[in-house]
Amino acid sequence: MRRRTVLAVLLILGGCGSSPKTQFYTLVPKPPAGQPARVMQAEPPLVVGRVALPGTLDRAALVTQGPGPAISVSSDERWVAPLDELVRRALTDDLRARLGAAAVLAPGDPSPPGGARRVVLTVQRFSADSSGMVVLEADWTLATGNPPKAGKIRHVRIAESAGSAEGDAVANAMSRALGELADDLSRASG
Repeated sequence: MRRRTVLAVLLILGGCGSSPKTQFYTLVPKPPAGQPARVMQAEPPLVVGRVALPGTLDRAALVTQGPGPAISVSSDERWVAPLDELVRRALTDDLRARLGAAAVLAPGDPSPPGGARRVVLTVQRFSADSSGMVVLEADWTLATGNPPKAGKIRHVRIAESAGSAEGDAVANAMSRALGELADDLSRASG
């Protein structure tokens, strides 16, 4: 009996050693292609506000949209921080590359005396499918004033091919999609 218990424990421990290593990913800013940053001075600066994510994406693991209603939540590919925070920081950096650092406040920066314009972003979809096609579907608006009043709500759908459903490829495609969103925001904010 004791031999069986020792053998069972060894088999369990041996199985634990073969699990895949967890990979961590982040979103990185993507500079605009061939466009220098334009410096905005007449408008109050922009700040990317809270990013609203659907519950299916508000998690540490990478999520892949499967065929039909299936969704895959990775057990070994994770975000290094909450996805809403990564989106907010990457989008801020993308906007700074397009509008100039003085025109975009970093998350947590104090607002100047005249206030700031707030980017309000509500994401409906931001994930890859099993073939590696990343889709960012979101509504955004610029809110101004104190208390903030939202302007015209705009809908955007951006598709980027990751080339595969691997985590690093998907994170890069998601970063490119945020760069395209920053292009849209910078055109509308100037």
